[in-house]
Amino acid sequence: APFWSAEAGALALMKGAPAEAIGHLDAADNGFNDVARRYRGAGALDSAAATLTNDCALPYAPEGLDRVFANLYKALAYGAVGDAGAMRVELNRARQRQYEWFHRCSEAIAEAPAEGLSQDEAKWVRAHVAGEAAQTARLDAATAAAASAEGAQAVRLFGNLRGFGNAYAAHVAGVARWCAGDASRNDLAMAAALAPGNAAAQADLAAEKAGRRPQGRVWVYVEDGLAPWRVETAETFTYPSIAGRLQGIGTVSFAVPRLRKRAAAAAAYSANGVALQPLLDVDALAEDQFDRAWPGILTRQIVRTLTRVAAHEGGQAAIYAAARGNDNEWAGLLAALGYSALVAAWDVSTNEADLRCADLLPKTVWMGALPRPADGVVRVAPAGGREVAVRLRGTGNALVWVRRPTAAGPATVMTIDLDAKGAEP
Repeated sequence: APFWSAEAGALALMKGAPAEAIGHLDAADNGFNDVARRYRGAGALDSAAATLTNDCALPYAPEGLDRVFANLYKALAYGAVGDAGAMRVELNRARQRQYEWFHRCSEAIAEAPAEGLSQDEAKWVRAHVAGEAAQTARLDAATAAAASAEGAQAVRLFGNLRGFGNAYAAHVAGVARWCAGDASRNDLAMAAALAPGNAAAQADLAAEKAGRRPQGRVWVYVEDGLAPWRVETAETFTYPSIAGRLQGIGTVSFAVPRLRKRAAAAAAYSANGVALQPLLDVDALAEDQFDRAWPGILTRQIVRTLTRVAAHEGGQAAIYAAARGNDNEWAGLLAALGYSALVAAWDVSTNEADLRCADLLPKTVWMGALPRPADGVVRVAPAGGREVAVRLRGTGNALVWVRRPTAAGPATVMTIDLDAKGAEP
């Protein structure tokens, strides 16, 4: 249920219904929390059911990408309906989800290249990925220490987390806090380091460090395309049977998911003539998460296959041996054949790969910043596509959100007034 709630929330945003999205995403967030609590101890029954059937019997366990986006999308939806306080709370939760993912990936992060890190800098990296996510205050202190570093040093520190962090969520949080007059350097520094090729992210961090507050500034985020989805690869093959006289008739099915990328809606975007630049490559994060899940997927499938082969061979052998003990070999042979057919039917009927994934997220997020236009209209133009005119609300700093999943379909637009100060978390 939480998976479908998350999908429904993303779809509601895609069609421009933020109030509807909030309800779905709340249900998803609560459901994901329940799954996380459950799997700290229980889950044996689900694992047994999955061994007898397939991974679809397991509750959907979201990874860092899913959870960060769920809270980020709730934040954007709350901002679109004018609830700045709730937006602030959800941005804080998105940061918490990011820390949880850092912790999950702590070993990989520790092994990532970290050329030039001093002993103190290495301690910062370890502090960022060690311990439980409840230690947010300590992690924030470590982040602040890195954010106060200058230039290349900050890039080195945060760069060690590149490939694990969500620059999109960090930048939206930083901009929202910056415009509200709250502490924003941590988030802006992380976004700048995670997206070194985005000039607007670099400029925002430099301006914040210089003590400047944004005035009449508009940030444009374009979510382009759709994230990779899972497709099934299935095989059915025979193996040499060793039970009784039924050699060569054993069959087993093998179905696993594979990740497939999808086409971008446009190759580039601009807003009022200002070129937008990539801020987040969702494809890369999705591939990384799938690669981390793959060993578990494959291991469970191997265990499942061996379980079915053992059931097939063991059952046949027992039936055939009992029949021979009663001097009725042909009856045993027929019974074993019938049992073999039942096991094969069980195998084929449950041969299904788990294709659940966050496939309604964008493929790429583009971002740029520009002065607020005098006429209050931002014109977002995809390369080779139809321009979208967005009328801003309020009179000051603003956020423009554009969702363009396909080249042929219409774009969805939301605007957020960033000058409203959110409630403290």
